[in-house]
Amino acid sequence: MEWYRKKSWTENDKEHFFAKLKRARKDNRAEYLRIQAVELIETDKPKLLEIAESLLTQMLNEYPDEDFSIGSAFDSLGDIYQKQDKTEKAIEFYKKAVDFEKKYPNIKTQAYLGYSELIIKTDKTDKFDFVKKIILERFNEVFFPIERYKTASILSIIYHRQNYLELSEKYDQIAEQYANKETSGLRYHKYLGIVTERTN
Repeated sequence: MEWYRKKSWTENDKEHFFAKLKRARKDNRAEYLRIQAVELIETDKPKLLEIAESLLTQMLNEYPDEDFSIGSAFDSLGDIYQKQDKTEKAIEFYKKAVDFEKKYPNIKTQAYLGYSELIIKTDKTDKFDFVKKIILERFNEVFFPIERYKTASILSIIYHRQNYLELSEKYDQIAEQYANKETSGLRYHKYLGIVTERTN
């Protein structure tokens, strides 16, 4: 296992990581901090989420010009705050990632989806048109069934709330189609990104 992909954070883990980070090429340090944070986020453990937040904050403070990593760091902070039930803060950081991608359109994250889901779940109707815009901009690029399912579901809900019932029905049918997909369409990763559980 690489030194920047730890799933725990003991004192030894911490000392080992920062010793390696200090010796790493300066151009790579921001990305090592970001990757290590993502590994800790994936554990879903409250204490490790706090460590991940501190690593991402360090990355943003020490490497503010690392454009390749900044949008992803904002997205990951959104993930942390969502897992901690800090919904407004999650929305704030997903939005930062979305705004960052406007400046650097070649650097894509899943922040648009995290942001859109929370806007729907918190019923922020004044943001619905913006959500439609960012989803429709990405809709034809979406590949995995679960992402198609979520984006189509969100559009269906928004159009229904705005009384565009035909469009709502159209995207509801698309969502249903992708929810029932049994394979991803990839030859070697047939079950990657399929819908295993539906979200209310």
